[in-house]
Amino acid sequence: MKQGYVFFVIALVLAGCGGGGGGGTTPPVMSSSSSSISSSSSSSSSSSVSSSSSSSSSSVVALKSLVGTLGFPIGVAVAGPGEGGNLLANTQEKILVAATFNSIVAGNIMKMSYLDPGPTQNPSDFTFANADLLLAYIQNNSGMVLHGHTLIWHADYQVPNFMKNFSGTPTQFAAILKTHVQTICSHFAGNVISWDVVNEAIDVDNTSTAIWRQSVFFTKSGNSPIFIENAFKDARAADGAAKLYYNDYNIEWQTPKLNFLIAMVNDFKTRSIPIDGIGFQMHVGLTFPSITSIRSALQAATNTGLLVKITELDVAVNGNNTLTSLDSTTSASQKQRYHDIVKAYLDIVPPAQRGGITVWGLTDGESWINQPGHPDWPLMYNNDYTTKPAYDGVVQALQGL
Repeated sequence: MKQGYVFFVIALVLAGCGGGGGGGTTPPVMSSSSSSISSSSSSSSSSSVSSSSSSSSSSVVALKSLVGTLGFPIGVAVAGPGEGGNLLANTQEKILVAATFNSIVAGNIMKMSYLDPGPTQNPSDFTFANADLLLAYIQNNSGMVLHGHTLIWHADYQVPNFMKNFSGTPTQFAAILKTHVQTICSHFAGNVISWDVVNEAIDVDNTSTAIWRQSVFFTKSGNSPIFIENAFKDARAADGAAKLYYNDYNIEWQTPKLNFLIAMVNDFKTRSIPIDGIGFQMHVGLTFPSITSIRSALQAATNTGLLVKITELDVAVNGNNTLTSLDSTTSASQKQRYHDIVKAYLDIVPPAQRGGITVWGLTDGESWINQPGHPDWPLMYNNDYTTKPAYDGVVQALQGL
């Protein structure tokens, strides 16, 4: 993929963590017990995945029926109550998600500004109502779990104003973040299987050197990354069972950033700072980064001994903005790409370290990668809720094909 795609993704990555969920046309009801998939002939000895322009089978295997035997959650990011494309307002979409996935992440409504009310930080004033409605949907679907996203994230639109405007000491700011993290984790304790505790706290400067992101959290903590380890300690104190992840983007190809992250993780382990996993957002294109780079990064993360999770998977196909529709050749390439990423995950990450895989949205039309004047088709479902070849690529990888 040309470098232009990389610049496009980097420019959009802040919005990327804000995606998920969305309406569309009425989806078909899927059977979670189906065992067949649509595809052309395929052999386990073949190096390529069979493809067609769309899934034509009337019966589509549910991904959760495959990962159940592999022992990890497979999820999707959704919109929740209080935002456009609310999953809970679409009965057929609710059925589709429940039939296909065993994990959900809220694309937006469990982020900072959605939950934390302001300067008083009175626990009774935290705005949990919408997130609780999404949690109730999950609890009503046996075997489905909730991954929390995210306790601390630097994006300006998600940082509560009272934090941005704070003018006290680093110690006082640490107390604010402690209340923020512990109030949220305490509220969801026992109902959230895992958290993205801190999101995107590492940056890369114009010399390709990894540095601490100069976020409001860094600067108001006395130009220190101490807020990161504090957040993990505070989260563990409030919920001793949830798995705690550090989550970031481009670590599957930016080696300095990955190495910086691994150094942080190893330091945490040495000092007994609680951390359970590393989250790879995995917003990628058809050919960039290379699958060799992805496999190498997954191996490096696996070598830490922590859980490894693909947290926000999508495969953009129109980085150079030359397509006006998704053609069969591009669709076939996307299918292969999804297959190869999932296969790399299964090949490299041992079962005991698999935190799971989450796709960042359901249908192409609701993806964060779609921008005005720059269409894309990065997900596994068409806008009419039929599966794309990309879906079959994931199925075949999970089946070991």
